[in-house]
Amino acid sequence: MKVLVSDKYLEKLSCLKPKGVGKEGKCYLPHNGNKLVKIFDEEYKVEKINFVGLENSQIAFPIDTLYDKNGNLRGYTMYYLEGEKFINGFLENLKLQDLKQVYLKTRILMLKLKSIYMDDNCLENMLYDYQQNKINLIDTSRWYQEVDGEIKSINEFNWQMMSALLKNINWKQYKINHDKKLLDLYLTYKYTSFTGIESLFIEFLNELELKVSEYKGEKVKTIKDLII
Repeated sequence: MKVLVSDKYLEKLSCLKPKGVGKEGKCYLPHNGNKLVKIFDEEYKVEKINFVGLENSQIAFPIDTLYDKNGNLRGYTMYYLEGEKFINGFLENLKLQDLKQVYLKTRILMLKLKSIYMDDNCLENMLYDYQQNKINLIDTSRWYQEVDGEIKSINEFNWQMMSALLKNINWKQYKINHDKKLLDLYLTYKYTSFTGIESLFIEFLNELELKVSEYKGEKVKTIKDLII
């Protein structure tokens, strides 16, 4: 739905503490509300937002688009989703089985969004809800339709998950980073662009679990167990 917003409303929002700040603008959560309001910075010109009104419990699709009196698109609303950013890695008590499960569930979710490319779906825009063991996706205003866009999105998702995991284990100082299979998978991550790595993360995690279990002489179960 298109909603006309006044200068007074925008000014009132700007007095609140932002729930998030990005390169496009700021997000606010009005008091007693369950919807975030994203307001674009005035210099960041946006003419159109796609997929308004699509619904998914794990994706913050736009609900209402907000226009000022001059007809300029100023922002949009979305449901507030829970979770923690894992830009610096995953929680150390996270079970590896849960991490594999959440990866596969998120991959299936992306596959179902046929021909949708999740532009800017970076670690900053993924929230890990550890209690529900699911990843919520936010900041969808740059998503657009593209042939095989879901495959491209999965490739980038693999890349982002690898990046997070490598923050946990500190690859450069890792005691078994010379293992040939692990090293080959790591080099695939490091020297391959987003394309062509649809299953890299789960392959690397499975191999890492196996090799660290062998190294320690016992089965590893959590992210913390991987740290050697």
